[in-house]
Amino acid sequence: MYQVGETVLYGTEGVCAIAEIREMKVGREKAAYYVLQPVRRGGATVFVPLGNEKLLGKMRRLLSPQELDSLLGDVCRTETTWIEDVSARKEEFRRILTAGDRRELLGMIRALYRRREALRRSGKHLRTHDEQTLRDAEKLLNDEFATVLKIEPREVPAYIRARLEGAQFATAEV
Repeated sequence: MYQVGETVLYGTEGVCAIAEIREMKVGREKAAYYVLQPVRRGGATVFVPLGNEKLLGKMRRLLSPQELDSLLGDVCRTETTWIEDVSARKEEFRRILTAGDRRELLGMIRALYRRREALRRSGKHLRTHDEQTLRDAEKLLNDEFATVLKIEPREVPAYIRARLEGAQFATAEV
């Protein structure tokens, strides 16, 4: 169980602070809810019922700085393949974004960077959906990295590039 004051990741909302745990009546049912405040989206509130395992499964603890660096090292050593079939790629990328597994997110970002660079060399661009997916994935990771490392989200790409010096993953402009 998480505590009031903790910072967590929640689904595609990104980094959220647990503002309170409160009893609420929704319809005829009364239940306890986590009240989450997204860190980078002021004014928003997310309510997560403590009794809903599916929604609770979207809450994840933040990684430590050492875990982030270890994750970057793992991704650098892992090969990510491009999915040529557009429908299959959209489905897989949506699954990765929804699941929020950082290793998969970084691998997906790496594949998108590589594809974008290859297309640029031939005067082409990523499909709109792929660009949007890249932005969504970067937002999730940048939020977590920035919060954990106590830096601005715009500084995260440089941090990642510095850790992955020489890897093709690190050479793409974010």
